[in-house]
Amino acid sequence: MIDLQLFAFDVVVVDFPWPWATWSPKGEEKSPQAQYQTMTMEEIAATRIGDLLAPSGLLVMWCTWPLIDRQAAIMRGFGIEPVTGGAWAKRTPSGKLRWGTGYVLRSVCEPFLVGRLKGAAIAKGKCKNLVETLEDAAIDGVAREHSRKPDEFYALIEALVPDGRRADIFARQRRPGWTPWGNEIEKFPEAAK
Repeated sequence: MIDLQLFAFDVVVVDFPWPWATWSPKGEEKSPQAQYQTMTMEEIAATRIGDLLAPSGLLVMWCTWPLIDRQAAIMRGFGIEPVTGGAWAKRTPSGKLRWGTGYVLRSVCEPFLVGRLKGAAIAKGKCKNLVETLEDAAIDGVAREHSRKPDEFYALIEALVPDGRRADIFARQRRPGWTPWGNEIEKFPEAAK
C-alpha cells in the first residue's frame, strides 16, 4: 500500500483475503484460497491499514462470522475502534437467500465492521448518519462471483460519505470516485463503466 497517500481518506473499505479453514475436499473447492491468495491473520494485522485514514475517517472492514472476534481485535490493533456493523444478505438472482459457508449453520449473510480512530469524532459534513440517510442499514443484494461485493454496498458507503475521499483496498474493480488498491483491480472490468 506504499503507493497510497497516508492519513488522507475519509473512508477506507477493506476486503482482506482472510484465511479460511475447511473440513473436507469439497469445502476446499469453494474456499477463498481456491480463488485467490489469502493472508495469515498475522500478515493482515501487520498492514497498518489505519494509517490510510484521515483523523475523522471511517474504516469499513468485511469480515467472516467464524473469525469476527479476531477481526475486531485486528481492527483495534490498527488503532480503530469498532463502533457499528452491518451485514449483506446474499440473494440469488431469483431473490432467495443464498447459502454460503459455515461450521454449524450455513451463512446467508456476510458481516462487516465499521470503526473510527480511537478518540476521533466524525468531521461535520464529511459523514452522514445512516439513520438520516437510509431507512434500512442492512444490505440486500445479489451474490455474484466469489468475493464480489454488491453495488448496493458501495451505494450505501457513498451515501454515508458523499463528499469525502474513498479508498477500496483489495478491490476487484474500479469505481468512479474511489481509489482502488490490490492485485485484482481489473477482475471485473465491466463494472468500471
